[in-house]
Amino acid sequence: MSKQKVAIFGALGKTGNSLITEALRRKHKVTAIVYDESKVVIKHPDLKVVYGHMMNADNVENLVKGHDAVIGVHEPLLINPNEHIKAIRSVIDGTKKAGIRKILIIAHPIYKPIENTLEFYDSWKPIAWAQREGLKLFQRESYLNWAYVYSDKLEPDTRTGRLDKKENMILATPTGENQVPLKNYASFLLDKTIIHIIHNRMELEFHI
Repeated sequence: MSKQKVAIFGALGKTGNSLITEALRRKHKVTAIVYDESKVVIKHPDLKVVYGHMMNADNVENLVKGHDAVIGVHEPLLINPNEHIKAIRSVIDGTKKAGIRKILIIAHPIYKPIENTLEFYDSWKPIAWAQREGLKLFQRESYLNWAYVYSDKLEPDTRTGRLDKKENMILATPTGENQVPLKNYASFLLDKTIIHIIHNRMELEFHI
């Protein structure tokens, strides 16, 4: 497989580091886009580290031009779940303006344990809402070849006060959904995004 150029937003955490490491292992060229370049500990000749963020479409456009795919790690927070919706809208608009069709957004907090309690379920509702709204934004896009990782629906048993799942991630795409394995998830996600990049780009007129 030929080398691809991949831009990764939110690359400072464990999830971002795992994706960078796996992409470099596969001989891709990676641009890590972060708030603090000094905190990226990975060193590699095919890794470029730049300052930037996902919250402005023009900023996204300028940072991702010339890449083949865009990956963003942006987990909704209880304190401000609406920020997640804004981030996705900015990445979609900026990526389209840059002429790129391939986007993966990881919204599920992969390393956050899911507790089997109704209290946890209640606290989780704003995050689940933000992820559902984020998925709707992608589902409205007909030109993008997108993928979105979100939390599967938690169903509490009102009699026992326990949830039926501890580990659950869903990868949604325009063609359907898959369960994401926790083991080797970075490899799985790159298989779903990088390998299936459309190599023969079409000149599309985007109406944003």
